[in-house]
Amino acid sequence: MLRLFSLFVVGADAVTCGEVKDFYKSEQCCGSPTTVLSNPVPGTPTCPYNFNKPACNTAEPQTPRDLSTGATGSMVPKAATLTDAQANFLPLVNVHFHLGAEHKSDAYNNDTDAMAYDAASSGRRLASNPRPGFMCPTDTLTDAQMTPYTFQHCTGDVQVGKSYEVHYVHSSAGTDNDASDGMNADLLADGLGGAANGRGLLNPMVVVQGQIYQIVNGGPTVNDLLHGWTVVGHNNSVMYSGSTTGQSHDNSVCSPYVITWHVDKDCHQVSPESFDNLCKQMKDLYGMSVDLAPHGSRILVSPTYVVQSQYVVPLA
Repeated sequence: MLRLFSLFVVGADAVTCGEVKDFYKSEQCCGSPTTVLSNPVPGTPTCPYNFNKPACNTAEPQTPRDLSTGATGSMVPKAATLTDAQANFLPLVNVHFHLGAEHKSDAYNNDTDAMAYDAASSGRRLASNPRPGFMCPTDTLTDAQMTPYTFQHCTGDVQVGKSYEVHYVHSSAGTDNDASDGMNADLLADGLGGAANGRGLLNPMVVVQGQIYQIVNGGPTVNDLLHGWTVVGHNNSVMYSGSTTGQSHDNSVCSPYVITWHVDKDCHQVSPESFDNLCKQMKDLYGMSVDLAPHGSRILVSPTYVVQSQYVVPLA
């Protein structure tokens, strides 16, 4: 096995000076140092990665998946799904939140705002206007519970009554800072750079824990939503193999990344002060700014591009 692997290692193919000389001549480089090469340099290994976002019909299983009772899927995952303990072994590298839930469950399934957004614009958008996802029900909330609140630390479309899917991102790549305490150092930063290649790992293990919070005046006080997955609890959660999400993907253009998902299927009400404190923690403790505003929610992925229901299992 090691012998087979070595055949694909960068620099495994020897190149002679004569071959380099012939290549130099054929590319007409003499006297033209700015000439752009038209062919690969001899001995350069072919990169097996395609860095363009794949079409969904060629991609691996995607996220967000419908987690409602009876929801179906079509794909078989190639990657193993990491457990709760394995996720907690990996450093927490980022916390961010989406407007509405990207996932759908029996508890959060109100898509009124999402349908209105999609009717007025293209669902896949890279602009600043975030696409809303699924909301927790508001029909039983009182006027007092819906009283507006002025947020001091969160920015963008953060309002009482709305729901937000918070993503707690863990990765073996650590962060894009120097984690001096090894795997135990949680050094958060804006964006997913720390999850993808913070320590130079090209194939990191990534787990995202997703939890849905509805902001309600007079709701429960949670002083540490930055670690809400462990503080609030997640007794009704599932795990499955999926992808990164976000508004730049839809059912045509998909994500190339394979990651583990742990998703809480319940709605959790929290006070506006608690949610605002989440943003304060992100800002004061880690200097974050971009992720203090909600990201847009990816359109719910078609059953064609998500894992079969047998691969969505209770969190273990």
